[in-house]
Amino acid sequence: MAGGGFAGITIQFKEFGVRLNFTPTLTPDGLVHLKVKPEVSSLDFTNALTLQGFVIPALATNRFESEMSLTDGQSFAIAGLMDNRVTQQLQKVPGIGDIPILGKLFQSYTLNKSKNELVVVVTPHVVHPIPVDKPAPNLLFPLPIMKPTEGGAAPTGDHK
Repeated sequence: MAGGGFAGITIQFKEFGVRLNFTPTLTPDGLVHLKVKPEVSSLDFTNALTLQGFVIPALATNRFESEMSLTDGQSFAIAGLMDNRVTQQLQKVPGIGDIPILGKLFQSYTLNKSKNELVVVVTPHVVHPIPVDKPAPNLLFPLPIMKPTEGGAAPTGDHK
């Protein structure tokens, strides 16, 4: 018990969002064996808990696991983690909105629909070390979009 005879409330933070765990293994025959575990989680206010005026949302989580063997440079795609939500919210004028028939004129409903799908595309590449007697490859970097300016000032455009 916390001070004053009231029970203490502890809220624990939980991670949510998109997570992709994978474990690659190079097999003796040159294949890349992958274990892939994608996960999508989001806040679920339909199963929320209201405690002393605070709304504490639940978590809705979808996950699956898959394994495959690929050659170097071969791609695969995984799809199907879908989240279809429909939320409806009632707003009303206090007092007047509770009157049986007349109250419907002082109420409004908000309907929100969302559809999300996670698609994962993976292309493994086996990287081999450069032999000691070979020179390092010449790396090509992208060309700059804008010309550098003198004195470090940002370009202002061509005004006439």
